[in-house]
Formats: sequence, structure tokens, C-alpha cells
Amino acid sequence: MGSTVSGKMSSYCMGLVACMMVLGVAMSEFTCCDVNPVVKACGDYAKTGGDTIPLDCCMLIIELRNKVMSTHSLQMACRCLQQAAQSSPDHVNHEAYSSLPSRCGVNFPFQFGLTMDCDSLH
Repeated sequence: MGSTVSGKMSSYCMGLVACMMVLGVAMSEFTCCDVNPVVKACGDYAKTGGDTIPLDCCMLIIELRNKVMSTHSLQMACRCLQQAAQSSPDHVNHEAYSSLPSRCGVNFPFQFGLTMDCDSLH
């Protein structure tokens, strides 16, 4: 079990370093690194659904909404959320995933989903 935890921590650290490198190159550029905290915080709910969404998930959705100010960042956030859901090793509960923003009380520019048309967002 220790190797699984250390493997996850190692992967997380490598992802964090990659995000920091990307941010260092283009500080104003929106990337999937901006979406990763939402994916991590909301992942369990997106897979299983349930009555309660974690508070940190909702708070990070609010932060993400406040970051998607341009067409580019909106489309990038859409693609990153879609890619994360599609590449999840566990199946995503489509109903729970798509309801995340509204269940958090967040007026998000698009509904989360696996088949979003990200290019149509403006």
C-alpha cells in the first residue's frame, strides 16, 4: 500500500512541477494546470454522485469560473475537463458530472460533459 501512496504522490509532484514550468513560461496562459485542482477535488463525486458535493470542489469550480474570462480560456477549460473525464480509469457518472456547477450553485459558462462541443463556446 505504501508504494501506491508514494506513486500517487510522485505523480502529483511531477504534475505540479510540470504546471509550474508551464506557468513560468506563460504566466497569463490558461492551461489544464488551472483545471487539475477541480478534477482532483470533484473526482469522487463525478464518479459516484451522491447527496453531498465536497465544499472544496464547489469552491474550486467558483475559482475556475472566475479564471475563464476569454474565449481561449473557456475553450481550454472545456477541453481539459472533457479530457480528464474521458481518461478517468473509473467510469464517470454522467449525471453527477454534468450537475456539478448547478449543484454547487455556480452559474458556469457551460455544462460539464463528456461530449461537450468546446469549439462552440465563446
